[in-house]
Amino acid sequence: MTKIMRIVLALSALPVLLVVAETPAPFAWPTPMATTAPAPQPTVLWRNAPATSFAVTVESLGVSPDGEARALVRVVLRDGAGAVVKLRRGADFDYFTDRGEAQWQTRLRYDGPAAIVSVREAGPVALRVVANRPAGLGTQRASFDPRAWSLPHAVAGALGPHAVRIGWFPRVTDGSVRVYRVDGADRRQLAATIPSPSSSWDDATVRPGTVAHYVVEAPQARTAVDAVVPGELPLTNVGTVRGKSAWLAFSADPLDDASFAKLDVDRIVATALRAGLRSIELRLAYGAFDESTPSAKATIDRLIDGLTEHGIAVIGWTVPRANAFDDLAENAAVAAYRTPRGSRISGLAVDLERGDEFLGDGPRGYAALSAYLGLLREAVGPHVLLIATIEDPYLERLDEAKFPYREIARDADVLQPMTYWRMMGPWDTPEKARAAVTGSVTLVRRLAGRDVPIDVGAQTGVLSKRGAPPGDEVTSASTAAREAGAIGVAFYDLTGTGPAQWDAIARLTW
Repeated sequence: MTKIMRIVLALSALPVLLVVAETPAPFAWPTPMATTAPAPQPTVLWRNAPATSFAVTVESLGVSPDGEARALVRVVLRDGAGAVVKLRRGADFDYFTDRGEAQWQTRLRYDGPAAIVSVREAGPVALRVVANRPAGLGTQRASFDPRAWSLPHAVAGALGPHAVRIGWFPRVTDGSVRVYRVDGADRRQLAATIPSPSSSWDDATVRPGTVAHYVVEAPQARTAVDAVVPGELPLTNVGTVRGKSAWLAFSADPLDDASFAKLDVDRIVATALRAGLRSIELRLAYGAFDESTPSAKATIDRLIDGLTEHGIAVIGWTVPRANAFDDLAENAAVAAYRTPRGSRISGLAVDLERGDEFLGDGPRGYAALSAYLGLLREAVGPHVLLIATIEDPYLERLDEAKFPYREIARDADVLQPMTYWRMMGPWDTPEKARAAVTGSVTLVRRLAGRDVPIDVGAQTGVLSKRGAPPGDEVTSASTAAREAGAIGVAFYDLTGTGPAQWDAIARLTW
């Protein structure tokens, strides 16, 4: 072969080599992780040996701005040798109290089974803790008396930039309480006279970024209290949630199935971009528990930064459990979340559900569901996007008597029904999925009692024995949502969605 022929052959091969070099590798959707509810579960049951007994400890949490004295009740598990062990999965303890209320806490908040007992009156409180799982550990009893604690007579705290809650303990049952605002010149002006029985009062006239000063005159004492009011929250609006979105939950425990340590940030961002997602609803609070713990924060910040840098908004997904100060203030803190690089949260998706894991059952649960979003709206102000994630009335056969749709809609910018058709029943064909979504949007709109945008929560993962909906069902459901007038669709959930479902989501235009 001559030198010229070798040069010609080399040049003729060069374009082919360039084409090969510039051809990207085929995109592979991530393998779905196991989906669990209401919270990710661990893979390891015990740290060290299994427990053979347990004890109960009680410690004071002081007085909250709700006007409640609170006690933290912890379960201490021990093995046969008496060593303390940790139960990481399957814990089921019931907490009973002769007065006040007991709310169990996620194991991650206090590193094991625990509950918070809240009372509004002074005097002894008797506790009973029953071990249902692990079985055979029996029952333990304990007691406490807030009169033995050193407690302030009144406290105050900011619910958010637009509201302060002032509480006093014990509850005033006779007479009234007067709350005075105090200005910079130490002048007092009567703000409210609260008749008995009363434990707290909300001041919705505060200015963001200030310190609010009060004097509380109750029969038991006159007390001066202050509250540092956070700055104004950034403007967020309905446009953020238009189009395609997905929920994303994680666990703050590095050993859990859905641990933050297992989140592939780059893969999540690439998947969201490939699928054309407009936003991600990232779960950041469960009740008063901040899920972005110190160990998880660096990963979560990197995820928020990566998504926002590519134009994908991050909405803070929260799961309320009570109309209590700590719970509402945590929601406002999520709305104010900002990474060290300056990436912000673009509104809140507030998961309003019945049940012990959420806002409760029966008349008390109904009342909490009715009031929660209004209290949060007052705290965060009028210009923060509030998405109300609600139970689906069509699939669950609910009406206003069972779930307060009209009250929730009053303060919501968007209603987001969880239309998980396969989870809720045998809606297991494209035609049935379409009917489910159409029926849901129509009924939510009627129950809302006003014209409020609807964003359909669509199932894409395995949520029941019927499995994940195939791609054609996802397409049919999403198309039905758009045709029914929904402004978008949110897929549950990002890490539980498989390749077939992602293909359908990516092909969907909005």
